[in-house]
Amino acid sequence: MKKKSIVILSVLVVALLLFTGYKTFLSPKGAEGAKEVTIHIINENEDVDKTFTYNTDHEFLLELMEEKQEELGVTFEESEFGKMVVGMMNYTANPDKQEFFHIAVNGEDAMTGVEEIPLENDDVYKFELSNY
Repeated sequence: MKKKSIVILSVLVVALLLFTGYKTFLSPKGAEGAKEVTIHIINENEDVDKTFTYNTDHEFLLELMEEKQEELGVTFEESEFGKMVVGMMNYTANPDKQEFFHIAVNGEDAMTGVEEIPLENDDVYKFELSNY
């Protein structure tokens, strides 16, 4: 019984150290201070091609989108991977039609979700309704 407790405690300590190491060294860092960013929304189904420019102190895209949620008409959905953008400009992507909002940062595919995309001055964040 004592060995099992030691093994369980060791596994928990290792998991905590790995999590702390990821957060400290590998996770994206947001830029502090004022910055100007652009959110570009494209939805050909609804003839939407809108650009919004914001001056913000937020460090991550999710924070800005939550603040401007009404103006952007954004809808989020919680998943096992964090918050996902499922709607923009009051249009919700239809999973039955295999739709989703593709995210690009300065023309390159985003490698993380909106929670981990850091805001950088003059960056353009494009959300385009796509199919998979």
